[in-house]
Amino acid sequence: MALKGKNSFSIWSSFLGDIIKEPVSKVAIWKRLNKLQIECLQAILEETFQININNNKYLSSTKQMVLFSPFSNVYIQDSTIISIPDELSSFYKGSVSKGKQKSSVRIQTIYELKKGKYIEFDLGSFTDNDQGSSGKITKILKKGDLIIRDLGYFAIKVFKKIAEMDAYFLSRYKYGVNIYDKTTKEKLSLRDILNKNFVDINVIIGKEEQLHCRMVAIKISDAIANTRRRKAKQNRNKRVNYSAEYYFSLGWVIYITNVKRDIFECKKIMAAYRFRWLIEIIFKAWKSNFNIVKLVPEKPKANKNSKTDLKNYKHRIDTVIYMMLIFIVIFQIKIYLHFVFMIIEKYQKLISLLKLSEYVAINIERIFKSNNLNEFEVAIAYYTTYEKRKKRKNYLERFLLSDSYEY
Repeated sequence: MALKGKNSFSIWSSFLGDIIKEPVSKVAIWKRLNKLQIECLQAILEETFQININNNKYLSSTKQMVLFSPFSNVYIQDSTIISIPDELSSFYKGSVSKGKQKSSVRIQTIYELKKGKYIEFDLGSFTDNDQGSSGKITKILKKGDLIIRDLGYFAIKVFKKIAEMDAYFLSRYKYGVNIYDKTTKEKLSLRDILNKNFVDINVIIGKEEQLHCRMVAIKISDAIANTRRRKAKQNRNKRVNYSAEYYFSLGWVIYITNVKRDIFECKKIMAAYRFRWLIEIIFKAWKSNFNIVKLVPEKPKANKNSKTDLKNYKHRIDTVIYMMLIFIVIFQIKIYLHFVFMIIEKYQKLISLLKLSEYVAINIERIFKSNNLNEFEVAIAYYTTYEKRKKRKNYLERFLLSDSYEY
């Protein structure tokens, strides 16, 4: 019911009672929201990561998978923020707005692209920024793996560690990081480097922690570049004083990587990085269709200054978040991946993650009570697939069906 934005103890007890065919009181549920309950849910979440995918034969044979075939695993890492009542700022510190301390939960997510599986979730505060979580990936990476991340995780020390593990990284370049000629060790400016439409050179980046890597830069259209520059000039942070070189650099997309040229030439670098946007689609599905933001319970009605009441309230919020994450993992494996391959093979259609998540949210009670998910096959093929477009390919077309590596 949380998928529909309904999340009270009364609704929980009614829904649970309907499942087990016995009355359940809301007090009985409330009493079980404690530390032990959270530990139980964390253990269940870990188990869901181990669920096997029954039908991934199509995924391993798709054309676009050739792009990632040199790598054992391809990970995407990002985080999303959920605002919660400010009373919990002592547990989950958020930003400060108008002098008031806010409260937010940050969910760190690691997703494996080739298998289509979630690997890890980690709950923290808004102030536990992405860069601070950058090094956690080294506990998961193995030789031959690739990690694709955005600038929030840019940390030269971590890139070096990844390279030392014989694993690979692909990231956007962070403006302001020193660049040196690999041979002469002389410092380079971006104007020195960005002297043609395509640049692919070996450099050293970093003043103290120095990293040997490839720098790949691609000139973008004047229209896109000018839009970027206009947004930069409208930056509301008055402390920012961008240089002329910075505005000049906005005319390119610039990547750093340690993937060799014989594996990833320039266009493949661009094509591979595009798949990082899948995590943004995933987060949009969580928030727009699974109501992960609205599932946060109402503010505590008891004494707001009571540490006991606040702790109990935190347990309640942690409970609903972990339950939602468990549902998200099961949805991905048992519904999304199951129907993606079925619909491709039987209907030659491609499922939209956003449309499917909306359909599941609307029909969750029917789906939950069903003994055979295949009864929804025709409806899912009709209501949740992409429209065919000649000019622009959707995510699955690029990933599963395409031979091209266009940016």
